[in-house]
Amino acid sequence: MIFLKNKQESSKELTDKDLVKAIISSKNRKDQRILQEELYHRYAEKIFYKCNSILKNEETAKDLTHDILVKIFLKLNKYRGESTLYTWIMAVTYNHCISFLEKEKKLQFSSLDDHSYELSADETELKDKVLKELRLQQLEEVFQLLKDKERIVLLMRYQDGMSIRDISILLKATESAIKMRLKRSRDHLAKLLKTKISQDEK
Repeated sequence: MIFLKNKQESSKELTDKDLVKAIISSKNRKDQRILQEELYHRYAEKIFYKCNSILKNEETAKDLTHDILVKIFLKLNKYRGESTLYTWIMAVTYNHCISFLEKEKKLQFSSLDDHSYELSADETELKDKVLKELRLQQLEEVFQLLKDKERIVLLMRYQDGMSIRDISILLKATESAIKMRLKRSRDHLAKLLKTKISQDEK
């Protein structure tokens, strides 16, 4: 069991994993609330920005952030520490946003084509290098033009650094389908960016 020394001050010194353990093991409601507030301050903003990047609607993102935080506090005892707390929280966030979009009938990941597709090492390296070197402002503008399912899979892979395997588990699709979705999303993004650059240079 982890004991608080100076309550709020000591809670800030805890690692994420120790903070989770302290919240779960705390028998004092006041101490537990202080610990939960610390977790809130560490991750609420990150959750909101992730929701907003997926949904493109600040008010909806705020509502979902509240729901996700409640879900996280209720499911903390299921966090085993096998991944970082950030990765686990982002997985919960993605799941919640995807469920919301599916209910809104804006997104159907079940339509992912299950084609066998393998990127060559050279192609992957080139694609990744090009993506990283794109002008950020133009990239941000055209990124919002992508379909929801395209933005989500690219965010998972390139912003959160999730593995193909983890993405496939989260989206309930095969790894080959995820690779194909990534390729198509990158190609679509590159096409949109090329058009944007061409327009800006006129």
